[in-house]
Amino acid sequence: MPWVDPRDIAAVATGRLLATDWSGRQVQAVHGPADLTWTDAAAALSTATGRTIEARQITADEQRAAGLSEVVIEGIIGMSAGFTPEQPRSALTTTPSSLVGWAATHLRPAL
Repeated sequence: MPWVDPRDIAAVATGRLLATDWSGRQVQAVHGPADLTWTDAAAALSTATGRTIEARQITADEQRAAGLSEVVIEGIIGMSAGFTPEQPRSALTTTPSSLVGWAATHLRPAL
């Protein structure tokens, strides 16, 4: 899955809004620098935080037991099962900020 820094989304949106060569409604994908598996994301977060983080698949029942609502569970399943982006990764849709960088800047200080 693509993992995207919110700053990259803002930069793309700002560029699109300030451009004078478009009208109507358009879609602009923002994919981050690389597609990551859950294991890749856990490794990136481990690197950024200095803590061991492991990806572990849990059932919907385990999610319910953790207090997640059905809407949240469906959202998680929808994000991780068979995700296909509307636009494929390209030079235009690939943005520079990594999950490691985001986590080091925003998550590590909160720990």
